[in-house]
Amino acid sequence: MAEIKVDQSIAEPAFIDLKSKINDVDTTKPSLELNQSTLDFIQKIEEIENTYYQTILKYKDTLVKAENDSWSSIESFIQVEESIGSDISKGSGR
Repeated sequence: MAEIKVDQSIAEPAFIDLKSKINDVDTTKPSLELNQSTLDFIQKIEEIENTYYQTILKYKDTLVKAENDSWSSIESFIQVEESIGSDISKGSGR
């Protein structure tokens, strides 16, 4: 039977790097300042800006959830792998 081995020391830095990059996503809502324009144009730009801002927030939330879910799955896999290894070791009489 093939063995699947997860090396936590390799996976963990990748997830730490991902978390750092997620935190670097700028979700600061910019301030729109136009000196001369029509009210309709400004309103449309503000709508686009708000939609963009909401999309960026949802994207960042999705990245955080994916990172958390993935890391949780890896941790669960490692625990199961260690448990099976322990059971096998106990069963072999060593």
